[in-house]
This record gives sequence, C-alpha cells and structure tokens, in this order.
Amino acid sequence: MQQPAETLKNNTNLSEVKSLGNQGKLQCPKCSSTIVKTYYEPQCLQCGYVDYSSELEKIESPGSTVVGSATRYMVRYKGHSENFKEKLTHVKVIRIKNRIVFDVNCPFCDSSMEQTSLSGKRKDLREERFKCGQGHRVSLVPAKKNGIAWR
Repeated sequence: MQQPAETLKNNTNLSEVKSLGNQGKLQCPKCSSTIVKTYYEPQCLQCGYVDYSSELEKIESPGSTVVGSATRYMVRYKGHSENFKEKLTHVKVIRIKNRIVFDVNCPFCDSSMEQTSLSGKRKDLREERFKCGQGHRVSLVPAKKNGIAWR
C-alpha cells in the first residue's frame, strides 16, 4: 500500500495543494503548466513550449558494439598437428552491407583471406572456411567459452 508523501491538514486549500506538488518542478512561461523532462529537452506537454536554456544531460552509452570496437582478436590453433600449436592468426569482425563477417589474416603468410564455401565433407557446427591468395586454408570453429579457434 502506498504511503502519502505528505500529510495535509484539514484546512488546506487547493492552491496550497498545487504548490506542494510543484515544488522543484519547472513551470511553463506560456500556460503555467508543469514542464516535463523529455528525452531531449524539458518540454511543456500542454502547449509544446521547449526550454532550450537547460543543458542536456549526457547519456552513458552501454558500450561499443562488437563491430564498432575495431578489436583485432588473436585466435589460437585447435587441431591435431603439433607443429601449429604455437601459431596464432588475427581475426577482426567487420560489417559488409547488412552482414557481420570475419576478416582473417593468414597465419602462414599474414595476407588477407577470403571466405570460401565448405566442401561437401562433414563440417562442424558453425565452421567457416577461409583461403588466402597463396592457397593456405583456415577454418574458424567455435571454441570453449564462446570463443573461436582455427584449424
């Protein structure tokens, strides 16, 4: 049950009640109604008056997006070959039109790789294959804890 904000006396008149409710609130200079703080500026909902004199509060963004952060990830090898255990590749998330794709650097020659289709053989769930100009092939596969690895 809600508690009243302030207990009124029996002999309180209407103007005193209105003044109690409007303490700390701005009043519209045109129509004297209460100005409400909207998303942009304080505005009167009755007549449309906008108070441009007050400064806008900076809204904290929830953080940068994966695409906008321009982070280049170092991805580890996840496969059977002992020779590649220490090899890393750099992967960046980029936007192409309305899709989000990986920009992969070849771990062998450090050139940019293009995404290719998978062969008809068995593929892992969400495996993506890339090929560089020199013919090196890399597959990005899901790793533990929502990460990615290459093989």
